[in-house]
Formats: sequence, structure tokens, C-alpha cells
Amino acid sequence: MPPALPLDLSPCVVVVKTPVLARGGETARLAQAGQTSARQLAAAAQTHEQTLAAVVGALAERGIACRQVQVEALGAPARRAIAAARLVVSVGGDGTLLTASHWVRDGLLLGVNSAPLDSVGFFSLATLGTFAAVLDRIRQGEMRPVAVPRLAVAVDGQQLPEPVLNDILVVHQHPAATSRYRLQLAAREEEHRSSGLWIAGAAGSTAGIASAGGRRLPLLSRRFQFRARELYRAPGRTYGLASGFVAPEEALLVESRMENGWLFLDGARTSYRFPFGAKAEVRLAPAPLRLFADPARWTGPRR
Repeated sequence: MPPALPLDLSPCVVVVKTPVLARGGETARLAQAGQTSARQLAAAAQTHEQTLAAVVGALAERGIACRQVQVEALGAPARRAIAAARLVVSVGGDGTLLTASHWVRDGLLLGVNSAPLDSVGFFSLATLGTFAAVLDRIRQGEMRPVAVPRLAVAVDGQQLPEPVLNDILVVHQHPAATSRYRLQLAAREEEHRSSGLWIAGAAGSTAGIASAGGRRLPLLSRRFQFRARELYRAPGRTYGLASGFVAPEEALLVESRMENGWLFLDGARTSYRFPFGAKAEVRLAPAPLRLFADPARWTGPRR
């Protein structure tokens, strides 16, 4: 039999992080002035630029048509391009990949940690030194994506456009204020006062919710979990929904009891107001994310 043709990965979109040094402001000024505490930012920015150049060069050498977009400025045209892409490559850390993942529909997502000494890249499968080899394995069909479950969020019946890969944080806008909300799971209901509520899918089970005492789940698990942060436990009262798991066919309902509540999806970049009386429904999203990932990372300590 003739050898298989390389997988067609065009069109491709490269979603790029803007290094702190390139954003301007006081931090960049201190780094450029050589202040010790900010010197690593200059090294990280240099490594990032080298990685981006290597990624773009490797794609061009293989005839893969791509466009670059900045993760901090994903307007409607960039979002449509990501949704239509066969391959999306995120160049940055986990924050860049998570933001890019919100707009990936039928395509494949590959993360490249552009500055491993400075950036958390738990979801990233490639680096500067490995990207070209990983890309070739993908093109030849030797490396296949993993279908990672995501979460869908609807607020007052309106579906939010971003499927959640990592986690959702329900919280008051002020970090020192009490987060108040009512939870409902099946026939059980409970009202909480806490410092916030984590809701995480399997992919996010090793992140913030794990630090709050949650349980690590296998990457392909279709269950998701929730956990109150620093729950105030009223004397003499027992709590049945301080934490728990939601089955694939179930939904978790959260009603805000805060005038200034917020929902944060996969970090700080994507957020929605969640005022008093607003109701959020969280359930398993209908379509998983096709991500190039190593499921074994979800069985050991998150780095």
C-alpha cells in the first residue's frame, strides 16, 4: 500500500500570548531597568519570541496556512477563524490555551509552552525544542487528540458561548467580601456563605479545586465536581452540598445571593456579572474538545 498522505491541517490559527514585558506599564519599566525581581520577565519574553518564530517557521515549512491572533484581543473575526480552523496552536501558557479553547469547535488544539521556566503549561504538549517533531507526528497520524469533556453554562436560560475546559468560579467581585449563593442538585438545595464556589470538569480537577481539597479525576471522566471555598458553617447546621460530584446526565444549579456576584470561566479573562437572583445552570457540554494531551499528567501531581 502507498504511504498515507499527511493530514491536512490548513487552515491553522496560532493564538499568541503577549509577554508581560511587551504590555508596557510599571512591571515592564522595572524589567527594562534591570531590577532583579523583574529580570526573569526579559528572559521569558526572549524565549517566547524564539518559540513563536519556531512554531510559525515549522508550519510554513510544511505548507500549513496559518494566521496569528493575540489572545488578549480575540474579536469576532479571530473567534470565527478559530472556530473554522482545522488546527489551533496556542503559544503561551495554560491561560492562553484555555482562552483559545473557548472558540475551538470541530478543530484540533495543540498547546505550546513558550517559556517553561516562567509559565505554567500543564495542558501544553510541546515546547520550543519539541514542536516540529510533535507536529510531524500529528500530520502522519501517529499522535491523536483526546476528546476532553467540557462544561456548558447557561445564565437565566441564555447559553454562554464559551464551553469551559478547566473550571468556573462563582464569587463576589471583592475578594474580601462573602460570596452568597444557593445550590441545587437534583432534589437537594442549600444556601452557602463562603469565599466562593469552584465548579470543575475533569481537566480542571488538578487546578484550583484541588488546592481547595477537591479530588483529581481521570482526564476523560464525564463527571464534574463542585466545592465551596472556606464555607462558613453555622453552629448546629449540617451541609450536604459543601462539595460533591455531578453525573453526566445531571445539572448543577446556582442562584446568586450577591448584588455584585461574578462568574469567572477558565480564569480571569472571561467573566460575566452574576447579580442577585440570577440563576446559572452548569452541565456537561454536548461536544468535547479535541486536545493533544497526555492523560497520564492527570494521575500525578500538577506542576
